[in-house]
Amino acid sequence: MDPALVTEIVFMSVAAILTFFSLNTLQMLARIGMEKSLFIPVMVSAAFFWYGSIINVVFRFCIESTPNLIVAEDVINLLRQITFLIGLSILTYGVFSYWTITRHVKVVKHERLQQQSSDEEEQYLVG
Repeated sequence: MDPALVTEIVFMSVAAILTFFSLNTLQMLARIGMEKSLFIPVMVSAAFFWYGSIINVVFRFCIESTPNLIVAEDVINLLRQITFLIGLSILTYGVFSYWTITRHVKVVKHERLQQQSSDEEEQYLVG
């Protein structure tokens, strides 16, 4: 078996597992009523990674049975790279939006802790 095909099957399996766990996590978040919009980009990007891998795996298996399909290899590679680029772009957007939200939360929490410590110092000095 071709080492590139084995690598692609492993990548496809990991992407399928990630998609499955992402879907289960999204369903769990919906059941308990937590914010789920931040997790959607993770699930969608995993689905794009899985789709890009499955395109290549199916193509490799088809080449073994019909060698004439080798002429379509460049088109299949381009399609796979486009799906990976879309998945990576969606994942980047999701991580950036989550980072933006958590950065603001940390700033607010830090300011609140500083305010509490200054209030405690005032009470200590007054008392």
